Amino acid sequence: MAQHPHPVSSHRGPVAQAPRDPGAPPEVFTAAVGGIAALRPRPGLEFEPLPAPRRLAAYSHALSATVTEQQADGEMELGSGRFVLLYEPGGHDEWLGSWRCVTFLQADLEPEIAQDPLLADVTWSWLREALSGLGFAALGGTVSRCTSSGFGELAEQGSSTSVELRASWSPLPLPDFAPESGPLSGPDGARRERWSGERALEREVVGQRAMPGGTSGAVPLSAGCGQWTPETAWSGLAAHVEAWSVCLATAVGLPPELAGVARLPHVGG
Repeated sequence: MAQHPHPVSSHRGPVAQAPRDPGAPPEVFTAAVGGIAALRPRPGLEFEPLPAPRRLAAYSHALSATVTEQQADGEMELGSGRFVLLYEPGGHDEWLGSWRCVTFLQADLEPEIAQDPLLADVTWSWLREALSGLGFAALGGTVSRCTSSGFGELAEQGSSTSVELRASWSPLPLPDFAPESGPLSGPDGARRERWSGERALEREVVGQRAMPGGTSGAVPLSAGCGQWTPETAWSGLAAHVEAWSVCLATAVGLPPELAGVARLPHVGG
C-alpha cells in the first residue's frame, strides 16, 4: 500500500471550498433575487418574472405585478406595474450606492378622484407611506394623470382616466433588519373614503412646504446603514418590492390587509 508522503496530523487546516464560477452573479445579488422570488403577494395581486434590462447595470432582476378583481363576467384588471432591481458592484455616483429600485405602476381612477387637484400629491404620499420604516436614499419620481378614449372598433370602451407613478430609489440596509409579515390593516373601506382623509393630510403637508422651515416629508432612514450582505439582502430587498406592491394595492383601491394575518412565503415554482 502506498505510503502517505507527509505525516498525518490531527490538526487539520480549513477545508478548501470549490472556487466560485467567475461568471456567476455575486452571492448578495443571488440572495436578493431569491428573497424576491419567495414573496407571496396578497390575494388579487400576482407577480410574474420579466426579462431584465441588460444595459442599466451589471446585474438586474425584473418582475411585473397585476391587480385583478373577480366580477360576474370574469376578471377585470384594476392596475399593473413593473419593478426592476439594479445592482452595480462598483457603485454608482447618482445612486449613492450599488443598488437601485426602478418602478412603474398605473391604476384606473374613478371620475371624481381623477379630477382632484391633489391627485399627484396624494399618489406620491402613498409611496412614501409604503416605504416608511425602510432605509432608502435618492428617492425621485413623477406622477401623471392619463386620459384614454376609444374610437372605431374600440369606441365601446368609452373614456377612462388612470394615474401613473414612476419612481426610483436606492435601498439601504437597516441595522438588525427584520421585516414584518405584512402591512398594518384596517377596516374594509372604499378608496373614496381613504382619499378624503389622505387628501386633507396632504393639503397640510403641501402648506408646510410653502412655509419657511416647513417639512418636506419623512426623512429616509439611512443613519447607521451599512452594506447589504447575502443574509440581509434576502429579506431586506424583498421588503422594498413588497412596499411597492402595497402602494399599487392602495392606488387601485384594495382594502388594507387584516392585522395579524401573515402571508406564508412562496416556496418552489
